[in-house]
Amino acid sequence: MKGSRCFYMDDPSSLDSIDDLAEHLHSLLSSGTYIGEFQGFKGKILVEAKELVKRIDGLKIEIYSNEHPPPHFHVLSTDVRATFSLENCRLINGEISKKNKAKIKYWFHNLNAKKSLMEVWNRTRPTDCVVGKYKENKS
Repeated sequence: MKGSRCFYMDDPSSLDSIDDLAEHLHSLLSSGTYIGEFQGFKGKILVEAKELVKRIDGLKIEIYSNEHPPPHFHVLSTDVRATFSLENCRLINGEISKKNKAKIKYWFHNLNAKKSLMEVWNRTRPTDCVVGKYKENKS
């Protein structure tokens, strides 16, 4: 179990020692998780609230599961907290240097990042998410 991102899928009764159980409980209590329902799963499951999509020169690009409209992704570092549109990589919120913004724009537009972002966005939507799955606008 050590190092598993999917601790929420572990069956606590299958843990071998009290140390493993303590690690499991610590992971549950200290992480950004919530309980949600997803297609293909019976009942409710514990879900990690964010997923790391990519790291670019110290910038973390993440998608959070239970979000508000419009579909977007987050860019984070020690001095960056910014939100960009999944549609066109437009800065929605936050502050980011011109240099870092250029890195994100290059990654998004030239390295087919939108496809990866869409896949993560759609895979991590709970059934009760107000935004729902992302459908590319083909107009």
